[in-house]
Amino acid sequence: MNTRINKRLVELGLAPSRRKADELIETGRVSINSITITDMATKVSAEDVIEVDGRGGQTRDNITVAFYKPVGYVSSHARQTSNQRTIFDILPAAFATLKVAGRLDKDSQGLMILSSDGGLIHTLSHPSFIKPKVYLVTLDKPLHRSDEDALKTGVRLRDGLSKFDKVTVIRPNHLRITLHQGKNRQIRRSFEALGYDVKVLERTAIGNITSRGLKPGVHVFIQPEDIL
Repeated sequence: MNTRINKRLVELGLAPSRRKADELIETGRVSINSITITDMATKVSAEDVIEVDGRGGQTRDNITVAFYKPVGYVSSHARQTSNQRTIFDILPAAFATLKVAGRLDKDSQGLMILSSDGGLIHTLSHPSFIKPKVYLVTLDKPLHRSDEDALKTGVRLRDGLSKFDKVTVIRPNHLRITLHQGKNRQIRRSFEALGYDVKVLERTAIGNITSRGLKPGVHVFIQPEDIL
């Protein structure tokens, strides 16, 4: 069965609404099988390749995306206060039911994985998931060598021992952190326990997926096998 192009754009996560889809079509940003179209009455089949600005999409039943979360947004579907902003305020409406792996707190930024595949999200969130996560951290003061060693041997937190796999000092107060553990706000709490304040926290990689080329608020479609 053929489907109207604006509906298909929403289904593919390429437009947040049919009205926005119509705007994309009208301004010549939509192509079908590599041919730009501007007729909003156009209909497409399941076999047609639909793109916006050269970027394709996936049907809502099979969506996995890498997303760069900006600072100031919570990694949640629900807002705790009326003026709180969530990542779903800036993602396409078609992504509203996606599940989140690798949450980041409001003041942190960087790479997240979202998917409609609950099994994939469970795998990525489970402690046995062996893929490392990489972060760039800026502290309020230089890191002491003794504290660098403590982060690798383990810092005692209220919910257990926090251990970083690797700590690379880029500059005295600018670090690259690699870890497998996934405790809530683990990096911030570990540094706080040692007397540091984390000024900037950015996740740059989850397994083989990196944030390279992604700008804040931007997502790209990926395949589960790219991560696992």
